[in-house]
Amino acid sequence: MARKVQYTLVSTLLVFMLTMWASLHPAWGQATAAPQQQTTSNPPQFKPVSLEHLYWHFLMLQNFLDTKAAQQESSGKDGSGLRNTLQKTLGWSDADYASIHSSSTRLTAEVKDLDGKATVIQKAGFSPAGRDQLKALTAQREAYINAEISYLKKSLPPGKIRKFEDFLPHFFSLAHASARPPSAAVPAPTAVQK
Repeated sequence: MARKVQYTLVSTLLVFMLTMWASLHPAWGQATAAPQQQTTSNPPQFKPVSLEHLYWHFLMLQNFLDTKAAQQESSGKDGSGLRNTLQKTLGWSDADYASIHSSSTRLTAEVKDLDGKATVIQKAGFSPAGRDQLKALTAQREAYINAEISYLKKSLPPGKIRKFEDFLPHFFSLAHASARPPSAAVPAPTAVQK
């Protein structure tokens, strides 16, 4: 049963990350010009994700799980399994993990607001002013992420922060991902549907 929950969690995480990536890169999934011939046979190099962005994705995932758990509970089901999955993985108490819940709620609301503003700018079409506005929104998102990291570092003991920061790269590593496709119950992001 725990393995099934882990597969479901990882699959949901992958769909969530694809959705986030697609919303930040709207051209993804659109038709492009004829592909150019590659001149080298070097495999693509993956750039490591910053610790700040691992915090961001973790907090967004926790908020997603909290939302899904609330939906389950509103239909009479037990949503605690979803809500507490990451907490149990870390082995934290409810009191320690409360900071993660509040931080994830705040950051998700702030990023959602910024995404809405970015969508309006993108729909207006390309312009130098629009590009500058998008850069400013990106900088604001980074400031929100860093504010939540500061909040967590003040709210949690240093040992918990070290454990959390050691956990994040492992949790989001490719070795931790499942090769199994997402469940049919979780629809694919709009950008990748054909």
